[in-house]
Amino acid sequence: MNSLRLGVVSTLTRQDLYYSLKSARGLLFLVFFGVFWFWVLWKLSSGNAQHLASPEAGMIMSYIIDPKVASTLFVNHSPTFSAFYYLAISTVPMFVLFAASDQTANDIGSKYLRFLTPRCNRLEIFIGRFFGAVILVAVSYVIITLLAALIAMSVDKDSFAMVVRDAPLVALSLILYTIPFVALMSLCSVIVGSAGLSALMGISIYVILLVLITVVHLKMPDAADMLAYALPNSTKSLFLQLSWGNTISAALAVPFYVLAYGFFGWKIFSKRDI
Repeated sequence: MNSLRLGVVSTLTRQDLYYSLKSARGLLFLVFFGVFWFWVLWKLSSGNAQHLASPEAGMIMSYIIDPKVASTLFVNHSPTFSAFYYLAISTVPMFVLFAASDQTANDIGSKYLRFLTPRCNRLEIFIGRFFGAVILVAVSYVIITLLAALIAMSVDKDSFAMVVRDAPLVALSLILYTIPFVALMSLCSVIVGSAGLSALMGISIYVILLVLITVVHLKMPDAADMLAYALPNSTKSLFLQLSWGNTISAALAVPFYVLAYGFFGWKIFSKRDI
C-alpha cells in the first residue's frame, strides 16, 4: 500500500524544477515561450490592440469568438491586456503540452526511477513530478502576465485601474486553465519512455479530439457538447469572461480533469516497469 509523505513529495517537486531548468526540454520551453511573448508584447506595446475597444472591432471579433465574450472582454476591460489574455489562454495547449511532456517519460526510458524507488514510492514520484510541472508552467504565466500588465498600463493610460483590478484574476485564470493540460501530460508521460513521444502523443490526442468534436457537431450537436468535456477547453469560455463568478465556476471543473487524467495515469504508472 502506497503512503504519501508530503516532505518527500516536496523534495521531489524541487528536484523536478531544478532538473527542468537544466534539461533540454525545459530550456527549449523557456526559450520558445520567452521569444513568442517577447514578440507579442512588443507588438502590443505599440498600441495595436486599442482599436479592439471600438464597436466596429467588437462586431468583427464576435464572428471569431463568442459574441458575449467579445462584448465584455474588449469593452469592459483594458483592450491591450484583454488581447494578451485572449492570446495567452488560446495558446496554452501549444506551450503546456510541450512543457509538461517529460514528467516521467525520459526517466522511464532510462530506468532512472529505479534509483529513486528505494527512498520514495511511486505515488510520491508521480505526484511530485506533476507538482513540479504545474509550478514551472504557473510561474512562467505569472511572470508574463505581470509584464503584460505593465505594458497595458503604459499603453492604455485610462485603463490603469482596470489592469490593476484584472491582473490577479488573469494570472489565476491562466494557472487554473493550464493545470488540466499538465494532468493530461502526466497520463501521456507514463505511457511512453520518451519526452518527445509523450509530447507527440499529447498533441495527437488533443488534435484528434478537436477534429472529432468538430465533425460530430455538424450532425449531432448535443453529442458533440458532451464529447467536448473530454478536453479542458470546455472551461475556456467561462475563463474568458473574466469575472470572479465565472472563474470560480470554471475552477470547479479543474479537480475533475486532474482526478480523471491522474487516475488513469497512476493506474498505468503503478504497474509499469520502471
